[in-house]
Parts: sequence; structure tokens; C-alpha cells
Amino acid sequence: MYTSFQELATNVSHRRVASLSKKSGNHLLAKMCGLVAADEARHANAYKHFVTRIFELDPSEMMLAFEDMMKRKIVMPAHFLRESGMKISELWAHFSDAAQRCMVYTTQDYIDILISLIKEWGIEEISGLNNEAEKARDYLMNLPQRLQRLSERIKIPEKQYEFKWLSV
Repeated sequence: MYTSFQELATNVSHRRVASLSKKSGNHLLAKMCGLVAADEARHANAYKHFVTRIFELDPSEMMLAFEDMMKRKIVMPAHFLRESGMKISELWAHFSDAAQRCMVYTTQDYIDILISLIKEWGIEEISGLNNEAEKARDYLMNLPQRLQRLSERIKIPEKQYEFKWLSV
């Protein structure tokens, strides 16, 4: 479940970095990011197919797994960035803010990916769910609107941190 979402998210971010790199004249970085983005898209398709199959075999448990993942939130691999002298949580907050400001990966992307997975897996139409899974489906179906309302209130802070590993 996690990898379906994460691979879609990394596809978005790598495509956007490719586009920004191309605009700034770094065609080699643009090409590299484009290749990585294409790989991420292929990975996402495979994982989405696996989840589709699991929904066919055990819809209630898969629905509960989807709900559990979304309640825990999707933590991207960049969450584990390291920089000397800084707490990981602080560094992640700066990195996330920077990604939002540059439009590399945004809160809206997160919501759009969630909506696309709900549609792809036909969450609304899945039948044969137990009571707990029905409640999980209700949660999942309402989550995009809830996240949208929250995202409209988010203010992205101005640049507050200079990453040591960037030379701009």
C-alpha cells in the first residue's frame, strides 16, 4: 500500500525537478531526473496492480490497511535526511517547506495522489466488506475533502534555512 503512494509521489517530485532543471539550463540533471521519474512511474504501476489484486482476494483487510496507512500519514524517504547539528524533524520541516515553495511536491499533490488511488482501486464500489472495513472506507472517502480544507489554511513559511549540501 505504502509503495503505491510513495512511488507516485516520487514520480511527481522527480518530474518537477527535471522540469526546473531544464528551465535553468541543467539538461543533464533534467535527463537524469526524467529517467528516475519514469522508473518511479513503472514501480507505482506494479505496486498499484498488486494492491488491486489484494483487494480482490481480501477486500476488508486491504481496506483496513489503506486506512491505517493514511492515518499514520505517508512518510517519504527524504524524511530521514541527515545534516550535522540538526534534529531530523527540524531538517524535514525545512526540506518540506522548500519543496512546497519550489512546487516540487505540495500538499495538493498528496491529496491528488490519494484521490487517484481511491479512484484507481474503486474504493467506493468495493463490496463484501465487514463492518470495520466499511468504517475504514467511510474514513478514506472523506479524507480528501478533509485534507483539502486543512491545506487551504496552510501557510508556507519564507525560506528559513540554507541547506549545507546545496550550492546556490
